[in-house]
Amino acid sequence: MIKVNGYEITEKEFDMALEERKYALRKNELEKRDVEEVADILIEGALMLEKAAGENITVSDHDIEDMIAKMKQSFKSEEDFLKVLEKTGDDMNTLRVRVERNLKLRNFVLKKFFEDTKVSDEDLLKYYEQYPERFTRGEEVRASHILFAETEKETALNVHEKLTEQNGDFAEEAKLYSICPSNEKGGDLGFFDRGKMVPEFEKAAFATPVGEISDLVQSQFGYHIIKVTDKRKGGKFELDEIREQLRQSMINSIVNHKIRKYTSELKAKADVQIDTGILSSKFPK
Repeated sequence: MIKVNGYEITEKEFDMALEERKYALRKNELEKRDVEEVADILIEGALMLEKAAGENITVSDHDIEDMIAKMKQSFKSEEDFLKVLEKTGDDMNTLRVRVERNLKLRNFVLKKFFEDTKVSDEDLLKYYEQYPERFTRGEEVRASHILFAETEKETALNVHEKLTEQNGDFAEEAKLYSICPSNEKGGDLGFFDRGKMVPEFEKAAFATPVGEISDLVQSQFGYHIIKVTDKRKGGKFELDEIREQLRQSMINSIVNHKIRKYTSELKAKADVQIDTGILSSKFPK
């Protein structure tokens, strides 16, 4: 379907990349620009892998198996993982080939672009002071909750009474009764700002004082008992709070610019042949 300096990107490989993009974007159908971006990514990847081969970039079997194991962790079961593979037209053999190529590409990018890209503390301070509006946060709340199904209102009321009048252990009750995955952490949801939770939950959480438990709250998910454990005022992040995150963000931005320039130069010199008929058939009708 696409040939890059003689290397062929098959239609099947292209279709699998399209399915991966759908999965990543949570879309049932890709737009024309999405399809064209997938083609560009595959072309650029092929060009960089060609360069990686010239620099003897290798990947061990252990690294390949370790990456596949990490991929499986995001699925509830091996069966679910295999179903997604089948949907994208993959199997374990073709997956290993693709993982190996992706790891080689990653290692090439790390060696060629990341190793010599540094951001000094002076650069951090300059950026922080130049763009103060990018480092502000709104008021935040840290809360735990116990979530009950809509049919369990009576149970929710009993647990609420136990917590408020009998000084029950909130974390233990969450582990026993909550149907939210946060039950494993005693109901702890961490910090969140406005706009992250459903309106009923948000209103109760921000209105409840630290250390206290809300009234029973009903939302589209069921009934909640909310305990507020901490609050943070809005305002500007101190540089020390975000220093390393900002440094990595700046490095990533610099590297992305380098990669765009590098691949643009490679494409200008490459022999790239695209079957436009097949490509256009992938566009939405």
